[in-house]
Amino acid sequence: MKKLLFMPLACICAMAPAQTITVRDNSTREAIENVSIKDKNNLSVLTDASGKADLTSLDKSDSLTVSQLGYFSKKIVGGPGTFNISLTSKIIMLDEVVFSANRTKEKKIDVPYSMEVIKQKDIEFSNQSNTGDVLVNTGNITSQKSQMGGGSPNFRGFEASRVLIVVDGVRMNNAIYRSGHLQDVMTLDAQMLERAEVIFGPSSTMYGSDALGGVMHFYTKNAQFSTTDKMLLKANAMVRYASVNNEMTGHVDFNLGFKKFASLTNVTYSSFDDLTSGSVKLNGYTNKWDRSYYVIQRGENLGSFAVAGGQTKAGRDTMVQNPNNNKLVGSGYKQMDIMQRFSIKTGEHLTHNLNFQMNLTPELPRFDRLAGDYSGSNLKFAENYYTQNRMMVAYTLNHDAKTGVSDNIKFIVAYQKIDQNRITRQFRKNNRTTQMEDVGVISANLDVMKNIKEKHEVRYGVEFTSNDVKSTAKNFDIVKDSTYRADTRYAAASKMNTFAAYISHAFEVNDHFIISDGIRYTNASVVCNFTDTLPFKFPDPKAVQKSQAVTGSLGFTWKAENDYKVSLLANTGFRTPNVDDMSKLFASGGSILIVANPNIKPEYAYNFELGISKVMNGKYKFDVTGFYTIVENYLTQRDFKLNGQDSVTYQGTKYKVQAMQNTDRAYIYGVNAGCQLDFNQNVSFKSSINFTYGRYSDVKKDTIYPLDHISPVFGQSSIIYKAKNTDAEFFVRYNGKKVLSEYSPSGEDNLQYATANGMPGWFTLNIRAGYNITKNLRINAACENITDNRYRAFASGINAPGRNFIVSLRYKL
Repeated sequence: MKKLLFMPLACICAMAPAQTITVRDNSTREAIENVSIKDKNNLSVLTDASGKADLTSLDKSDSLTVSQLGYFSKKIVGGPGTFNISLTSKIIMLDEVVFSANRTKEKKIDVPYSMEVIKQKDIEFSNQSNTGDVLVNTGNITSQKSQMGGGSPNFRGFEASRVLIVVDGVRMNNAIYRSGHLQDVMTLDAQMLERAEVIFGPSSTMYGSDALGGVMHFYTKNAQFSTTDKMLLKANAMVRYASVNNEMTGHVDFNLGFKKFASLTNVTYSSFDDLTSGSVKLNGYTNKWDRSYYVIQRGENLGSFAVAGGQTKAGRDTMVQNPNNNKLVGSGYKQMDIMQRFSIKTGEHLTHNLNFQMNLTPELPRFDRLAGDYSGSNLKFAENYYTQNRMMVAYTLNHDAKTGVSDNIKFIVAYQKIDQNRITRQFRKNNRTTQMEDVGVISANLDVMKNIKEKHEVRYGVEFTSNDVKSTAKNFDIVKDSTYRADTRYAAASKMNTFAAYISHAFEVNDHFIISDGIRYTNASVVCNFTDTLPFKFPDPKAVQKSQAVTGSLGFTWKAENDYKVSLLANTGFRTPNVDDMSKLFASGGSILIVANPNIKPEYAYNFELGISKVMNGKYKFDVTGFYTIVENYLTQRDFKLNGQDSVTYQGTKYKVQAMQNTDRAYIYGVNAGCQLDFNQNVSFKSSINFTYGRYSDVKKDTIYPLDHISPVFGQSSIIYKAKNTDAEFFVRYNGKKVLSEYSPSGEDNLQYATANGMPGWFTLNIRAGYNITKNLRINAACENITDNRYRAFASGINAPGRNFIVSLRYKL
């Protein structure tokens, strides 16, 4: 009888309709993963990668609470069947999670560091053409540009080899990263990024050498597993056009996920025509930045013109007047990025990931040299461009089972290959010089995290890196069609090794007070073998440098959820001289020749900072951070004597000799302030402003000089609107002036490209919007630099874009 009663009941339960929910972003209509749906008994379920969750197990006699980090919560009434809801994102992220501060997941409010977090939806909405511009879009980072294809991020007065680039846990900085301006961030495809995090200030305790000014940690999209028996298929395709340079970008990525195996393929191709700069000259701007002339080759037999770069025996370099001096002829380029990731589960707590990335840039014009360097009344160069390829293969093992010594273990081994070629030919010269740098980098990282009695979190690990640098060069006579010897940029063969071990710790004293501390030991060695590939003889054919560094950090965080945070941080950083510092031969702008100087020492930074933030009513947030950084043995470019001579003749030109040398001390201090205001779920406002001041001392001359890389005051203010299927932003980006007396004598500030009064201040007005045509198809449009102002970012050798109309279509499945 009991069986007979049970059977109809089982049938009724089996026939009951499933109760499922799909949660999407109110503006972008994208599915939101890991949304919590909680009932009155505090039982909850989470949405999957498709934004779906089964509500069958929840008590629906009362309302359910739907919540997710970074979104306004919502209460719903559960019922039978399937239904959809949307959540609106916040500007104020009180419960934000970060991964890079201590190389593990933790709440941002718990760490004493000042940080910037950029999410995938921010990257897609900003619609920027490269990763450097994505960083600038935060309003807290500037970027120097020597050409359209690039961007050298600058924050807190540090740039290039003094800030560390990390991608998926692997450091990108290698032995030939220079201290001047470095455009390598462009080799990271913005379309492949899941998120990016920027740590401001010395971070050598967790990341080692080069993290003097901070760390840019880029996380690429990962292959996603399916949580059901069905294959998880996700696809994303985008096309974009920009008017200012006729940009044509196409992108596609797709994910195939199963329970134990997943694959993600990512491809992006971009083509950029010559850039058009603004036509409205602001107060203080002259005609110096006009592109009045450019070089072509006139074919004497053909009676026609061809682009410079392929002169024949019948050709002759000719300076041609530019009919539109706002058109920066010779700035266009093309780029391709490929990424492939595989993930494999071999146990409940063990996953393996294979990460392959490649960037190909076949010809990247060095516009500042093509347009800004003159020899008398003629342009100095007929050809000046790079070719560069970056390849990375990385294997990551992740083990998240709790043991006596760990809660999580991550092991990464990676190989990177970087090929950089510099091709130059002077105006009406037959000799084309190609300098080739071949860099191979092997690295291994072991990072372990362990929670102890819920109050203590310990992270410890080791890191090893090995850089091999081969530097070769050749000259090619384009008339005689012959090849012969040329001077290399670096020592012919160099090697740089590092080994490090670290431990860091966080102690949650109570709900409102956290102490963070850490220490790291690093051992580094650099060997440069000088041969006859360099034009000048050095006293020792082999330069060897060995160094050790101990760095540490101590931070205190006082906090109250949804109220305030006060952080106090004292930390140190270091940078060991690399192959570029020790052995470079380089003709800089103007009449300066930089030569090798093996007799230099590591730089050490000592930083102190105080951060305060206050949240009012959960809607209004105000924050300010002040810092003071001292750098001992600061490396800067200064006058130098080579074999007793302060000037030499190189490639037919007489140059003043300079080299990288340690100064006695540099100091930098500054303030970052910002506010974020959520007026309601539709309208928000955010603003930031940054001020930095820097000097270095020369005890021998008893003189204080302006430090290089110090950007003038800058910031950004935005009004943001969000509604169903729509979001929009109007923003103003602004930058103060840089007077001549604030330029560093080192030459890194590129005074030769400034006006007679320095670098004038500037501003731009900009607007962008996105609209979902369907749940899968979205259009984004923008107009940047609405008033078509002509300006340059500080220290840049190329004008910024003029009025730019951008439109993109994105389809997501």
